[in-house]
Amino acid sequence: MTDAARSAGPPERMCPSTPASNATVFLGMITPAGRVAYVTPAVPAEVALATVDESGGPIESHVRLAGPCVTSSCGFWTGSHCGLGARMAGSYADTAPPAEETLPKCAIRRTCRWFAEQGPAACPACSHVVTDAR
Repeated sequence: MTDAARSAGPPERMCPSTPASNATVFLGMITPAGRVAYVTPAVPAEVALATVDESGGPIESHVRLAGPCVTSSCGFWTGSHCGLGARMAGSYADTAPPAEETLPKCAIRRTCRWFAEQGPAACPACSHVVTDAR
């Protein structure tokens, strides 16, 4: 391991459901069925946001965006983890059929707060989240 890698520490955790105002990564489009159609590799949020038509409601009702996890500045932060990620993974596991063997392609999985805390159980639930930015 290089000195730079040792001093860098853990990667910055990303929130997979952030409002446009904090977004740095475009995760995908919201389909008519209300699921996320992910894009990979990562696309900068500003590239995607420049093409979104806002006439049909908030940007977040059309696209899923990711940005740095803001921990204690977020209403879902419990003091030690993301309560939304935990709630979504738990709720989805209770109501959905068994998870698919293959996880969807995701541009932020390596740094995703939900994946880091909930593991693969976060991924199926994540594809059903539409951020409410109102």
